[in-house]
Amino acid sequence: MDGPDNGSWKVAGGNFFYEIAQAAREHAGADKVSIFAVDPAEKPADWHERLIRYLVDTGATHVMAQVESDPNQPSSWTWDILWSQLHSRWDGVFLGVVFDSAFRWITIHTRRIARMSPNFVLVDICMPMDGVMVKGRPEVGPVNMPVSNQSLAAIDAFTEGMEKAYDVSFIGTLYPYRVEMIEALEARGVKVAVNPHRTDVTHDFAESRANQPTYLDYMGGLYQSQMTINFSQSSAGNFQQLKTRVLEAAAVGCLVLTDDVDRVDRFWVPGEEYGYFATPRDVPALVESFLGDPERLARAQAAGRVKARSLNVSSFWGGIEDGLRRRRLPAILETS
Repeated sequence: MDGPDNGSWKVAGGNFFYEIAQAAREHAGADKVSIFAVDPAEKPADWHERLIRYLVDTGATHVMAQVESDPNQPSSWTWDILWSQLHSRWDGVFLGVVFDSAFRWITIHTRRIARMSPNFVLVDICMPMDGVMVKGRPEVGPVNMPVSNQSLAAIDAFTEGMEKAYDVSFIGTLYPYRVEMIEALEARGVKVAVNPHRTDVTHDFAESRANQPTYLDYMGGLYQSQMTINFSQSSAGNFQQLKTRVLEAAAVGCLVLTDDVDRVDRFWVPGEEYGYFATPRDVPALVESFLGDPERLARAQAAGRVKARSLNVSSFWGGIEDGLRRRRLPAILETS
């Protein structure tokens, strides 16, 4: 959605597809990766034609895109038109990335293009989707959204010299049950930081959307937190999602506390590399248990950091390689 013409398209800019592309270079080699940009004013028929020609002329083996909406128009969706024309002219693999598959209408869209050709593979960053697109057919996911080695190096440079300033942080919207949890923590003397990456105090939605801090500010806030609280439920309803913040926080030595079931524990070891709570009411006791045992806290932070930095590229691109092999499609490292 936010391509090379966007200001976030840079090292440690928080741009998902910049990180995906850079992680692909680190996984497979820079010579295997190219970027196809769509102008914001370009009509679908025009970029469809350009993309088809580009893939055929360059001999590309795989194309990846976010398929929840058109790349330059969030209110437009024409991937079915493109794929109906592309798959008959090109024998490569279409890797369709989805961020919010908990919303049913997104899966309905994606199911349509998945059924046009077995060369479409869903890449889901938050939920398992095997059998959802086509009965019995495996897809990819959940996989951790990558944070490239390049961006981690920039984050390390930015946070060098920073100290831990907060016992626990919370980043997100302050729903009433979350306010109650924070108040319970503070009543026990726990130093809580809400959105520590912001230097201002916000009081409403409009203020929270203004003066947005940078991605480096966000990562700095996590770095300065001993622990951070991650709620895994989707805004779509009673669906748990693997959140990118788990990898981001762990990568900078911030212990993640989460209510996640069957998402985080696919990658991290509960109790050793992250902390688990069943309900918000359990959070104060969990926080106190780690604060009361500094050696245990330090071990868990270090273990989580090591795991995150082993997964930051391999979870996403390694998961895709595994999924392609399960589907008996060409893997990226096996193509020229």
